[in-house]
Amino acid sequence: MADTSRRASWFRHRGAGAVLFGIAALVVGSILRMLATRGELWIDELWSLLHVSTITNPVEIFTKVKHDNNHLLNSLWMWACLWVRPPTAFDLRIPSLIFGIAILSVLFAQTRSNKEKSINTLWLGLVAFSYPLTLYGSEARGYSLTLLCALVGYRCLVRLLHDPHDNKAITLFGLVGVVGCISHAIYVLFLAPALMWLIWRALTSPLKENSRNLRRYGMAPPVITAILLTFTFYKGMEIGGAPLLPYLEVAATTMSVSFGGASLSSINADATGWSLFLGISIIALCCIELVAWMRSGDPRAILIALILATPWGAVVLLQPHFILPRYFIIQILFLYFVAARFLVRLARQGRFGRIVCVGIMTAYLAGNVLHTVHLIERGRSHFVEIFTALRKNSGNIPVSVGGDQDYQNALRMAYAGISPHDINYVNNYLTSTESPHFIIRESIDAYEVFPDSFRT
Repeated sequence: MADTSRRASWFRHRGAGAVLFGIAALVVGSILRMLATRGELWIDELWSLLHVSTITNPVEIFTKVKHDNNHLLNSLWMWACLWVRPPTAFDLRIPSLIFGIAILSVLFAQTRSNKEKSINTLWLGLVAFSYPLTLYGSEARGYSLTLLCALVGYRCLVRLLHDPHDNKAITLFGLVGVVGCISHAIYVLFLAPALMWLIWRALTSPLKENSRNLRRYGMAPPVITAILLTFTFYKGMEIGGAPLLPYLEVAATTMSVSFGGASLSSINADATGWSLFLGISIIALCCIELVAWMRSGDPRAILIALILATPWGAVVLLQPHFILPRYFIIQILFLYFVAARFLVRLARQGRFGRIVCVGIMTAYLAGNVLHTVHLIERGRSHFVEIFTALRKNSGNIPVSVGGDQDYQNALRMAYAGISPHDINYVNNYLTSTESPHFIIRESIDAYEVFPDSFRT
């Protein structure tokens, strides 16, 4: 009797700790995203703002601006901000901040109503402190809303498992499918596997009426929207440039940074080695967890496996000119769910498993918090600061500047309010007859050392 009483007390203590952890994750994650909205706009946000500033009415966002930096719903907000008054960076980032906090709120609600409270609480913690999700959940682009739509769409599919006749869930899935397609093109990386899973469930379900409902209400709206967008907007869309990186390097970097590690570096071999090890280890552990989960007979395991595998299958088949880690931001969200399941399974293996689980979570939190603190302190860029400092320190002496990103630097100078009379920018400085006083270099390698005090 005493042993049973102690065990019940331990479970109550663990339940209270989970509640406190969930509340702390919700509050701290929201604060981190709010702090991350500070600072100047970075180049892709400026690029979107430039496109929006060229239109005369919001309809042209859908008909005129055929560029992948035109995230349609986000562009509508930018246009509204420009129409009312000159917006600040925070003004433009308000929707992403709201949707980012909404993601945490949906996950927190799961911890209060779902049987898998431990898994969902840990999932909330991983998402709340995630550097990539904080980064893209606080900038003026369409990723935050896309993530929210994917999460809500997933919850709708889970509800259908428990109640195949839940017409509200079917209708909501179609609605968020439409919004997700309009918010960002990468929503198709959730929609496609979700529809494949729905078709599989419809074909294997003995409920023919439910199958008809899924086809009629759950599939039609998002599919029709995706087709219309493909032919009216995404067809012929101009794709922005990026450094051409090997696909496996992008995969390893995505895994490493998502779990608190560093990006691969062409300069620092040690960082590259640890990043590769971490990335490969995460992929292996998640595959092991998915296999174990599938063997339990849970249909959700098939859905999550399809969501995680679809983008890499698309890369292999389509062979795109370049890919970036942010294109897989939806997969990162659900990868954390698999990681949460693995950690809970590990913690249930006894005292040693719990110690290892705590160690992994500590390393995860430390790495991601360090990345996030760096983002909050340093911001996304310092080009306005650089141009302003050069203008102030030049006095009456004309200052000339060159750089390795001429088009981007022109946008940044315009954003900073720098005119050619203040600073003479030398295009193509390597071949120009004029030698600029300063050179602004931009690097994506965190380990590269620059020779002067101005660093971006």
